[in-house]
Amino acid sequence: MSQKIVIVGNGPAGLSAAGAARIKDRAVEITVIDTKDYDTYHPCAMPFVIGGYLPSVDTIIENLNYEMSKIKLHKSSFVERVDVRQKKAFVKSKSGEELVLDYDKLIICTGSSVFIPLIPGRDLGNVFSLKFAEDADAIKKAADAKAVKNIVVVGGSAIGIEVASELAHLEKKVTLIEMQPQLMPFKISKAFATIVEKNLEETDISIKTGMLVKEILGKTNVQSVVYGNDETKETIDAELVVLATGVRANVDLAKTIGLKINEKYNAIEVNEKMETSIADIFAAGDCIVTDNFVTQEKTLAQLAGPATRQGRVAGINAAGGDAIYPGSVNSFIVSSRTFYVGLVGINEEHAKELGIEVITQKLTAPIRPHYMPTSK
Repeated sequence: MSQKIVIVGNGPAGLSAAGAARIKDRAVEITVIDTKDYDTYHPCAMPFVIGGYLPSVDTIIENLNYEMSKIKLHKSSFVERVDVRQKKAFVKSKSGEELVLDYDKLIICTGSSVFIPLIPGRDLGNVFSLKFAEDADAIKKAADAKAVKNIVVVGGSAIGIEVASELAHLEKKVTLIEMQPQLMPFKISKAFATIVEKNLEETDISIKTGMLVKEILGKTNVQSVVYGNDETKETIDAELVVLATGVRANVDLAKTIGLKINEKYNAIEVNEKMETSIADIFAAGDCIVTDNFVTQEKTLAQLAGPATRQGRVAGINAAGGDAIYPGSVNSFIVSSRTFYVGLVGINEEHAKELGIEVITQKLTAPIRPHYMPTSK
């Protein structure tokens, strides 16, 4: 009798887990449960839908053709609870239909949810967060309106920078507000952040670091934003606000199951095989805490790349293999219309805090071979 694997979540980790499990074992029964009403999408491409670089949101939505791989996908559904002793997952669809799935191995890939600060006025119209493809579509439609001339992006993270850059390309007046003293705090060094800020300002984006959004004002829709610090407070016009204020691990299901949760990060604890604290249950992606490959510190990767690799390890091992995840280097690249900035490992400040000797080198190198017409 073939083994049964149930995967909760069909984001980068869940998708990778399903594919890896199928490659490892052609006979294993694989069932995926996901809350979306479409197969999957490319989250990293969402800012480029907003700015019109990609023609429509349909460009980033994928039909996975799971049937060809004999993988069952239940869309618009969620796992209400899990009976660990009986190895049963209780599933409910958004339409109210119920289903009970037996499993031999369970993989939790519940991902993350956007963190919305408790800012007064956050529920006004034209205040958006960005997590799913439909969010990108909604922001794009709102930004295209002629009445929208001033836009505030809250959060100077990677996604905040990309969204601000794309909105500026629509010839809107864009203000990017970050509460920390620099853009991309805890990611890139201060020196790099200064370069990023300069490049953004050259595209007419107004940068406000060390500032907190205190209130979003308006009647039905947003009309202005109040921001400042302990010493100052200013109000600027805004007909559209995008909250790029980070994500938090989705661990409600994990907690009801009884999985061990890291208290500092509120994420699922796993070992190098992506095994949780309960036998035959694995976890991967934004919902887990893992090791930093460089420092061996616990870390939240919460990036598509690490999630894909973690999912692959979980899928292989759930199907009877023996794969290892050595840790995350948290590599990423932020893309704008005029520059790119990225990181692999840890930044200079973090290295010095850990007592690691750092050698800093600045160099110029071609981005394409010298014989190419576009070489520079």
